[in-house]
Amino acid sequence: MFLRKIQSSLQRLKSIRPVVTARRNNTQRKGYVPYGQTGCGNYGLTFSPQTVQLMNPVKDKLLKLVPGIPFNEHVFNIGDYGTGDGATSMTFLKELLDILKERHGSERQFQVIYEDQSLNDFNSLFRRLSGVIPDPPPYLLNMDNVFAFATGVHFYKQCVPSDSMHYIMCMIAAHWLSKTPVLYKESLCIYPDSSAEEKKALRDQSLSDWETFLLMRSRELKRGGILAVSLTCEYVDETIGRISFTLQNLVFLMTHLWREYRDTGKITNKEFINTNIAYCHYNMEDLKAPFENNTSAVWQSGLRLVSSDVVINNDVFYSAWKEKKDLEGVDDRDGFVRAYVAAHRNWSNSIFMDGLSDDRSREDKLKIVDDFYVDMQERIASMNPDAFRDDFCLNYLIIVKE
Repeated sequence: MFLRKIQSSLQRLKSIRPVVTARRNNTQRKGYVPYGQTGCGNYGLTFSPQTVQLMNPVKDKLLKLVPGIPFNEHVFNIGDYGTGDGATSMTFLKELLDILKERHGSERQFQVIYEDQSLNDFNSLFRRLSGVIPDPPPYLLNMDNVFAFATGVHFYKQCVPSDSMHYIMCMIAAHWLSKTPVLYKESLCIYPDSSAEEKKALRDQSLSDWETFLLMRSRELKRGGILAVSLTCEYVDETIGRISFTLQNLVFLMTHLWREYRDTGKITNKEFINTNIAYCHYNMEDLKAPFENNTSAVWQSGLRLVSSDVVINNDVFYSAWKEKKDLEGVDDRDGFVRAYVAAHRNWSNSIFMDGLSDDRSREDKLKIVDDFYVDMQERIASMNPDAFRDDFCLNYLIIVKE
């Protein structure tokens, strides 16, 4: 029954707007609070098995392009924006730094600037960089003339001095908006049955934020500098011929379950409306638009699009379950569900905590949200993973500043 509801919602996605085909309220957004104990590296431990793989579609291309960036100064500056606890980028940055040092000489200095919002778990980031959290292995321990810093200025502002950066990457972060554009009445974010007003509010906010994000990076980049961005997206899945968006099965499940909490009185209608996921699944055509108009502010700032791809990446949690089932004959559905929910609780936990009324005690809020994730785990466990699998589709853009 529940799976049929999800499938019905998927069919209604066709009413949103045309999208590209993939290869296989003005309320300020509340700050994201990482889930888990500060300094424990929970994000990397649970979610990086997926996010590290999401670098692969552009990794080789970037490892070839970045060493060609003009470099006549004493320090080569690298930015990792929306870094979390650094686990996603650690291995890639080691490979990149190895290539850059070979290209420019081991005596040259390299600086990595990690950006995230002020509430980010920077403690875990520096524990990773120092090797206290050893996986993935930190590049700092075995490299001379490499320095790492962090900034808590969010990326809708200028984060570093103008004309200072050679390379910036922002992987799986820029889909988060600067603020909640509207309070959705019947969903957590844009939904097939969202109103025209809700859809317009999201579109207006997302286009404005994308332009702001690009203009801030243009200020920071040197001429010849490269910006690499990946974002969640709205796309046409060629395998099923249907409009889809990143993590749609999970988002539909969250929405249906949170509706049940409202309808059964576990939360109030006001709390339901106040629970909003402030992100946008960008259409690639919208992302490309500023680069295709030579009168746009982005074009005038000197940014040019080098490549753009929409890629469907495998759900690593599903793949691990499938491999164990096929090779060992073990249907470890509980293991799949635990790993999947633990990973996605990282980015979503604070959304549900923020939605609950401040009149509730912290203990009451924690109990409701803990119950919510237990219920979500049970719902997923009752489904066939083949039907629930959430392959991870992303937009990938590589941009250069002329």
